[in-house]
Amino acid sequence: MLKHSIRLAWITLMLVWLGGCATLGEPTEPPRVTLSNLKMIDAQLFEQRYALTLRIQNPNSFDLDVNGLSFEVELNGREFAHGVSNKGVLIPAYGESTLEVEVTSSLFNIVDQINALERRQGKSLEYRIHGKISTANHLLSLPFERKGEIGGANSRYSD
Repeated sequence: MLKHSIRLAWITLMLVWLGGCATLGEPTEPPRVTLSNLKMIDAQLFEQRYALTLRIQNPNSFDLDVNGLSFEVELNGREFAHGVSNKGVLIPAYGESTLEVEVTSSLFNIVDQINALERRQGKSLEYRIHGKISTANHLLSLPFERKGEIGGANSRYSD
């Protein structure tokens, strides 16, 4: 009798586990993350802090309960700033939300950017933001990347 109960419990547990895996089978598209605003909040000699407002769009048919992200911002192919955040936000299915995060840049990144801008002589500024978003249930870590150009006659962006 005990063997039968254990076997029944084991089968039930396996069916529940398989059912849970089946719901995870829906393909998950990465969120679309764009820079909505940038403002300097502190500037020291060797380090600068900025507040970035990110717009996060969810192209999926289910809510994304974000509990953190890590990312890097590049300008003209060079690192400009990087940041992490443990702020949470719920992004509804096929919806969007904004999230303000802080990033850090160094004097060396700024000098590198100034030198790169001098070489570009009025051409548009290329940017890239990339990183990963973690969900509250810790089941998903979603990478994201966005590239584009600012200024010039050919301003554009792409995924």
